[in-house]
Amino acid sequence: MVLTAIGLIALCAVVGLAADIGYFFDYRRRMQTGVDAAALAGAEQLRRGGTTNMASAAQAAAATDGFTDGTDGTQVAVYNPPLSGYYAGNPSYVEAIITQTRPTLFMGILGLQSAKVSTRAVAGTQDSPNCVYTLSPTGGLSLGGSKATLSAACGIVVNSSAAGALDAGAGTVFGTSVAITGTYSGSCNTQDPAGCRTGVPGEPDPLATLADPQFSGCDFGTSNSPVKINGGVATLNPGVYCGGIAITAGATVTFAPGVYILNGGGLSVQGNSTIQGMGVTFYNTAGGLYNFAPVNIAGGTLGFLSAPTSGPMEGMLFFQNRTIVPQSGKGTNVIAGSSNLNFSGAFYFPTTALTFTGGGQVAINYGILVASSITVSGNTTLSADYSSLPDGNLIKKVTLAE
Repeated sequence: MVLTAIGLIALCAVVGLAADIGYFFDYRRRMQTGVDAAALAGAEQLRRGGTTNMASAAQAAAATDGFTDGTDGTQVAVYNPPLSGYYAGNPSYVEAIITQTRPTLFMGILGLQSAKVSTRAVAGTQDSPNCVYTLSPTGGLSLGGSKATLSAACGIVVNSSAAGALDAGAGTVFGTSVAITGTYSGSCNTQDPAGCRTGVPGEPDPLATLADPQFSGCDFGTSNSPVKINGGVATLNPGVYCGGIAITAGATVTFAPGVYILNGGGLSVQGNSTIQGMGVTFYNTAGGLYNFAPVNIAGGTLGFLSAPTSGPMEGMLFFQNRTIVPQSGKGTNVIAGSSNLNFSGAFYFPTTALTFTGGGQVAINYGILVASSITVSGNTTLSADYSSLPDGNLIKKVTLAE
């Protein structure tokens, strides 16, 4: 009887220990959800605005999962950079640790009244695998002509929910991954084992947090006399161009480094002209007396343009004001011609359409295409090598790292 009693006590202790361990493991799984949310929220705040409010954003995210800092013995600690792990000391990552003391269920009879439960997560900003986005819920990505190709060394995202949101026609679309809210038709190729995925929820504007350049007045041109280059050789300097820039008649134009504010009129290059410029950004907007016009580079244009590799406009070649609502049929940006064009930088037209057309080759180095809709009628190749940019890909994603 004595041995039986001792055995029953031991058995009860083992059962109690197993029950408490199971309880704590289950609670820790729930706590992991909270700490993951905290790390992601802190990393997102870090990406958007630096360390300001980073800890409060992380703690608020943890609170939504039931783990409020300073309540019921809960501690939500946030560190940037992380104090431990693979990313220790890396300022691009945020570490969150939730610690809470929980009462035991059965082990109290053996004097173990409580135990400490702790979970940890690390999140940070990494380069996005995608670089082609169509943002319109009704537009999409389409190819025209039997020889049209779009070859992107990155992922393609099509937000349109329409049938045939990606329409390759008789051409070919290639991306390392392809995600379409609607469906596709024609030849869609990808390295993704899942193939060209359809029915995927749309993604937000990946460059929505980029600040617009600020300006006032006019440095060049007026509403009655925009800047026009008709033939010859010219050099243009950065500044505010009221009424836009028009280049034609075989002109050769060099753009000095800097930001070109196109306040109405857009940028038009025609007539077998040549354009070149390193470290340039074209910000297309409109206001007051100046009516909006898109970017139109056509008519056999030969050129090389590259975006800045540092500063607030790092990597941005074309940047359209997000508030622009173009008139019907007057908002399509066209890159066309029979000659070769070489660009380095992002094409950002969030509310207007973008068309690449013509018989020449359009090469876009560290290219990013973000537009309401995109049409390709020629041969367009996008590189995904962002090594020349100190911050890498302009499009970032926040993800769990540990």
